[in-house]
Amino acid sequence: MFVWRGEEPGHVLLVNGGTHGDEYEGPTLLRQWAQQGPPPGLRGTVVLVPVLNEAAFFAGQRCHPIDGGNLARSFPGRPRGRPSERLAYLFDTELLAQSTHYIDLHSAGAAYELLPWVGYGRHSHRRVERIQSQMAACFAPYWCWASPPSSGRTLSAARQRGVPALYVECQGAGGAAPADLAVLDRGLQRVLGHLGMTAPPRIKPSPHPQIRRVTRDVDEAHLQAHHPAPFDGLFLPEATLGQRVRRGTSLGQVASLSATPPATITAHRTGRIVMLRRQRSVTAGDALATVVPI
Repeated sequence: MFVWRGEEPGHVLLVNGGTHGDEYEGPTLLRQWAQQGPPPGLRGTVVLVPVLNEAAFFAGQRCHPIDGGNLARSFPGRPRGRPSERLAYLFDTELLAQSTHYIDLHSAGAAYELLPWVGYGRHSHRRVERIQSQMAACFAPYWCWASPPSSGRTLSAARQRGVPALYVECQGAGGAAPADLAVLDRGLQRVLGHLGMTAPPRIKPSPHPQIRRVTRDVDEAHLQAHHPAPFDGLFLPEATLGQRVRRGTSLGQVASLSATPPATITAHRTGRIVMLRRQRSVTAGDALATVVPI
């Protein structure tokens, strides 16, 4: 963990990567920031946690290797719970509790690939909603996805504390694309400038307006619930990431390892494919794709 304290008091911005152990964009970018040191004229405090879930990170897997817990579903945690729950409790009570703004850097991880976006949980307090929307705009050209809050996440813990919060989802596919790192770098600089923690950075604005999707459907942004594999087998995609599809379009097939005929997976709605399974081996229930009307 790295803590930068400015000469003047102000906001406390908390940023972490590695909530899931196989997501590398956040750790890569925050390590670079830590090496560079604090920006000149910093007001307030910046707390950087390059890898939140170190056990999962060093095991090279999404979830905690000891209890199999998904840290992004373990908040607010318990002080005497499973390891993943204890980690969530510690992060919530020791870091989120002292923050005024929060950003969680995610990606598709090793098994998936996605069309990058920035998201936040819709809020009943207009001030918090406005701040989150303004922070999200800092990460253009990523599209923005605002959805109802869901429980168990870092953002839900921030919501309970009244802390404006974002999550950023990068491409993933097991790497850290330079284009994603550049967007994260510019986005965090813009957030610091927007919050008045630094002078506004001299960065050219995105040439295109940010695409925004605001939904009331809490399940829409629940990626693991979309287009599940009907049984164990081999996923054979027939569509591509970013492709626009109509409801009923074939996204691919799941073939068993026997002579059983494959099952065709069709789009549940009309829209654009924003997440697609990259790992071809699947077990029953694994999400295969997400289609959003953008």
